[in-house]
Amino acid sequence: MKEGDDHGEGDEGSDGYGRDEARTPARWRATTPARARGRPHGLHVRQPRLNCARRSGALVAWNTTEAALARILVVTNMYPPHHYGGYELSCRDVVERWRARGHEVLVLTSTLRVPGVPDDPGERARGVWRDLSIVYREGDLVGVPLWRRPSMQRADQRTLASAISAIRPDVVSLWHMAALSTGLITTLVRSGLPLVYNVCDDWLTYAARMDPWMRLFVDRRWLGRRVEQISGLPATVPDVGSSGTFCFVSQLTATRSEAHTAWTFPIQTIVYSGIDLEDFPAVEPAPEPWSWRLLYVGRLDPRKGIETAVRALTLLPDATLDIVGRGDEAYRRQLEHLAGRLGVADRLRFDVVERRELQDRYAAADAVVFPNVWDEPFGLVPIEAMASGTPVVATATGGSAEFLADGVNCLVFPAGSAVGLARAVRRLANDAELRATLVRQGTTTVNELNVDRLAEVLEEWHVATAEGFAHGMPQERPRAAAQPSYKSSSSGATPVRQS
Repeated sequence: MKEGDDHGEGDEGSDGYGRDEARTPARWRATTPARARGRPHGLHVRQPRLNCARRSGALVAWNTTEAALARILVVTNMYPPHHYGGYELSCRDVVERWRARGHEVLVLTSTLRVPGVPDDPGERARGVWRDLSIVYREGDLVGVPLWRRPSMQRADQRTLASAISAIRPDVVSLWHMAALSTGLITTLVRSGLPLVYNVCDDWLTYAARMDPWMRLFVDRRWLGRRVEQISGLPATVPDVGSSGTFCFVSQLTATRSEAHTAWTFPIQTIVYSGIDLEDFPAVEPAPEPWSWRLLYVGRLDPRKGIETAVRALTLLPDATLDIVGRGDEAYRRQLEHLAGRLGVADRLRFDVVERRELQDRYAAADAVVFPNVWDEPFGLVPIEAMASGTPVVATATGGSAEFLADGVNCLVFPAGSAVGLARAVRRLANDAELRATLVRQGTTTVNELNVDRLAEVLEEWHVATAEGFAHGMPQERPRAAAQPSYKSSSSGATPVRQS
């Protein structure tokens, strides 16, 4: 496939990106074309009324009084109802809000299906295409024979070309790209289309090595270039860092992406994630007697530290632990075996519920445990618990340290320490005033970290990127005033103009 073939470049009657201006509604056209990386880009964006300020001579402020509309192609590895974690749910939450605000969005995702979960009826007609190959099934990578890899790449390139032709995007929004073809990124970078990377995971550091095709050439770029010449398939990864706008979910994620890749990210911001207030509406917490009901919510994954919570049951003889979530079935069996060996199996229960049912589970618990033993990029579970009026006991590792503060909106214990977890739970059990304080402060956290605010921030950055930052940078997202443990070097985002 030659560069440009995937998006119809040079088609008769198009604007050079496969978009037919004659068929484009006037409300999608920009009165003044913006530029993306030095190339003219005929935007189909209704210009907003902007109020721009200057900082050090550069336009940086972004205040809209009228939303600009755009055509957005979303590319991601999983999309609900087929999902395993919060990354996919956040993507859907944002997409639904963009559509409600008038943006036209096409979601291009993988063929992955969660066993027993049906597709949403009519979703393809509404703009959800499940056509990309993925090398991930039920918690593990899937091997692909060498002879099949080129045909998979060609099929995915055709799928991407079809999606671009269908929506003719003003901006492409990339979410979780791990276990997908990295060649999709290469093609999009070479297309010249404005790109926004919504990075809620460390996939920038490992995606190419998960790709059965691209990993053949990661350390042999000379071979990749030769294969590209012969096959027409992308076989090298370009300078991704300078190819678009990067919206990182936390400062930790941004720092790790820079430390563990060869790239810098000249245009970046910290957007923070958030929960859906429709699924977790504000509740008025009512004091209830302590009943030793502990709850874990999240993926079944050894990195989540669930084993620590199971071991803590031996130190909390009156406590029960509900584990709610999907994931690695082999790990679930390990936990069941551990509980049996420790003599706590009768106080451990596994379950899976839909997100709309989660608030009742949170509210029924006396405390939610968030026992991560790895540096997770963010972590929505503590915020969901706070919205439900339930105290949180957490390790505050990774990105969650940017919104969790010990004694303010949670109690913190050392990662991997069953003794520390049990001690924190006993503190809650013995101090009703402490529980009330944590719940009250948690409400402040929820008011800032919700998906409505996330969708608004991402909308601003996507529209600004589509317009080539013709009106300056969106404002940095400030950290929540009540979150003293945020560790950003500046107040939230650190966007920098490309030279």
